[in-house]
This record gives sequence, structure tokens and C-alpha cells, in this order.
Amino acid sequence: MLRARLDRSGLFLSLLALPACMGEPADSDEASTVGVMTSALTTQESVLGFESAQAWSVSGGAIASTGVHSEGSAALSVTTNGYTQLNSAALSTLSSTSPTLSVDFRPSAALAWGQVQLVVDAPSRGLYSAYLGQVSVQGLPVNTFSRLDFNVPPSVLQALTGSYSDLRFQLSINIPQGSGAVVLDNLRFAGPPAEDCAAGSAYTLGITGAEGIDPDTIEGIRCTFYEVYPELAAAYNPAAQTTVPLTFVEETPDMPPAWVSGGGVFINKGHIIRNPLDWDVIVHEGMHIVQDGYTGTVPGWIIEGTADFVRDKYGLTNDVNGWSIPSAYAYGQHYSTGYGDAAAFFKWIDAQYRSGQAPVTQALDDILRAGTYAEPQTWLSLTGSDLDALWVAYSGGLAPAPATQGITVYEHADFGGRAVRLDVGQYQLIDLKARGIQNDWISSVAVPAGYTLEAYTDDGFSGTQAVYTSSSSFVGSFNDLFTSIIVR
Repeated sequence: MLRARLDRSGLFLSLLALPACMGEPADSDEASTVGVMTSALTTQESVLGFESAQAWSVSGGAIASTGVHSEGSAALSVTTNGYTQLNSAALSTLSSTSPTLSVDFRPSAALAWGQVQLVVDAPSRGLYSAYLGQVSVQGLPVNTFSRLDFNVPPSVLQALTGSYSDLRFQLSINIPQGSGAVVLDNLRFAGPPAEDCAAGSAYTLGITGAEGIDPDTIEGIRCTFYEVYPELAAAYNPAAQTTVPLTFVEETPDMPPAWVSGGGVFINKGHIIRNPLDWDVIVHEGMHIVQDGYTGTVPGWIIEGTADFVRDKYGLTNDVNGWSIPSAYAYGQHYSTGYGDAAAFFKWIDAQYRSGQAPVTQALDDILRAGTYAEPQTWLSLTGSDLDALWVAYSGGLAPAPATQGITVYEHADFGGRAVRLDVGQYQLIDLKARGIQNDWISSVAVPAGYTLEAYTDDGFSGTQAVYTSSSSFVGSFNDLFTSIIVR
């Protein structure tokens, strides 16, 4: 059985601790000692890390070193003849052991059946082909490293606490002929065994495209899904889909970290490689799967704000990944931005208006499913105040109140989408953002008689300038280029 050990902090137990090289020797005796330690370290890396094909022998197949690896700089590619047995070179005393011995396994083709067996042998310690068990590899993700765990009996652990120089590992692979090469990497003592996090779940996360990503990162995302997604479905949408496809996508310029499309989650592979503890990305995107079924008016800021709200509430590794929502209002924020700004706003609304009730995000979820969302009625019914008044109160009076006169800028052409009024004044980018106007956002403008709108492509009233003395249903070459504005 595939196993991963995930506690609430989201951290896996440490792997095998190898001895570190010492500094430069001061005399010949120290040099001799360092030479022995370095030799032992190199041997352990070669065997346990599969860094050298010469550290293993094979029967019934062929082996070669490969740059496709889950750790270190190399791994072992094994071409089997159906049944293949691998035998390691001898190792001297290991510095640390634990009740679980793990290895990373990567098939190149779908396996209709198959098993991997593990045996240890150390005659000087009374271990003669000690059998550690068999793990199924049927149906493992193709071209993706999966972690296989073997239980190490107490008798074997006791034997390995002594000194020895004849420890060998034997791995036997039994898969259908013609299945192509498999890759092995990172044989290590990894920690106590734990039940597979998907065991007994009513939900399924199907993962593809994970090659090149650390197996522990994949397992962290996987186990986060199986712990959190059922909670999201129970709280927001018990009818949420039970099978969620997850695809890792090769990074392209301007690609977001993750997104949802067609009932599936997509994660930017470059982002997750750079942020290997960002397992809670599956919480945010999983919430978007749960949100399916909304009708009528559906503000995007509520969608994204709710996804960050549940990530903040249910996430497992936000702290260690350095992710958080704002702890207080700062000038330049606006609820219409969604994400963390809206999530923090929702938390404040819960604290101020919903004591003893379900979170406002759940109330909004019900309203959006019924297709009855409307402003200001929805917010008046939930809190007694309209949305902009709530935002000013949340900011402690620091957020600018909506203008009652002046020009109006629109998100879309033909005066469509979100509309924001601006009175006479100068507005740099942070001033626009504080009013819910994002950079490069404006597509049409309404300019009443007697007003002039000066628009600039750069902040600080610099760059190319455009002047509007009347309304424009489409700002043409200035579309989505407004960065600072002067209203006269």
C-alpha cells in the first residue's frame, strides 16, 4: 500500500540521516578518518540514492543510470523481463533507522498488475534474506514517482542497531512484460507507517503530469485533498463532484499558479516545484470545484474571496509555506479585488455580524446557488448595511467612501462591468486600487459636461497621456492601459 505520513503541521518525518563530511584534516591520522567517512558516505549515496548503477547488480533485466530522479542527481532505470531482481553492494553501519523503509517508484506505462518486494541481508547481524513485504504497483501514475513503503519488523531494527559491513538490499520487481523501464530512487528509512490518506474516502483525486515533482510534494497535495475536500463539500455543497482530476501543466509565460476548468484542477508545475510546500493550493482550487452550480449574478470577487477564506480556515501548510490573508486593512486594498482582501473582509463580517451563525461565505453560497444575489439587497439582509458602508467600517474609516459625483470608469466596453465614480482629484495607482480600480482595467468612461479626464499609462501621471472631455464607449488604444488619472 502507498503510504504518506502527514500531521497537522503538514511536515513529513525526516529521511535517513547520513554522516556529514568533516573539515580539512590537520594530520595524517585525521586524513585517514575522513577518507573512511567519505567512502562510506559515497557508498550510501550510490546504493540508497541510486546515484551509481555500479552499486547494484541485476538478474532478469537491465539497469542504467538516469537523470530522471526524485532526489540527488541520478536514479536507476530498470528494464525488466517480467520478473527482475536487484541486489545492492554491501553497506557499512547506517546512522539511523525507523520502522518504515521507503523507495520511490516511477513506471513508464500503465500497470494492470505488479508488485515490488524488499529483502535485507546482513549475516554478521543474523539477518539472512529477511523479508520486509510486498507492495502493489498496480495503477500507479505513469511517469510519476510514487512512494512505496515497507514495514521493518522490530527484530530487523534491533539487528541494524549494531555494527556491520555486510548490509545488502534486494528489490524484486514483478510487472507485465513489455511494460517499459521503471525508475527507482531514494531508498530510505522514512518514519512509522501510516494508513494511506485516501483509504475509505468517498472522493477520488486523479493525478496526471506530475513527473519531475518531488514525490513528497505530490503526496502532500494528495493527502491535503483527502483531508480537506470532504470538509468543504460538507460545509458548502454535499452534491459536489466526487472525482476531481488534477493535472500538472508545464509552465508558460504569465501562467497563474493554478486554476479550474471543465471540472478539473490545473497546477502550474513551475510554481509547485518552486514552492514544494504549497499543498494548500488544492484547498483554494478544490473550493472552486465545490462552488459549481451557481446561477444568476455571480461576482468574481466573492468566488475568489471565498476560496481564500476556506484556504485560511482549512489549510494545513499555510504557515510553513508563508501564505496568509491580510490581518488588517491597508490603504490600497479593496474587497472587489477578491482573494485575500475579500477573505479578510469576510472574517471581519463574521466577527461583527454573525456570532453563533454560519460564516457569511456559506450564506452567500446558498444565495448564489438560488440565483438571488443582488446589491444592495443581499448585504442589507445579511448585515443591515450596504457593501460599501461595510467596507469603510471594516477599514476603520481609512478606505475612501464612494464618490457621489464626477466621471465614471467602467471595467468593460459600452459602459459594462464594474463601474466606479471618481470626483475631482488626482489618483495614482494606489488611490485607484483603494477604490476598486485595478491597473490596466478601464475600457470605457462616462464624462459629464464640464469635466475633463486625463489618463496616463504609467503611475505618477507619466507615460502616454489621453484626454477625455466627453464619454467614450470604448477608449480604443488606451483600453486596459489606465494606471493613473486626473479628474478636473
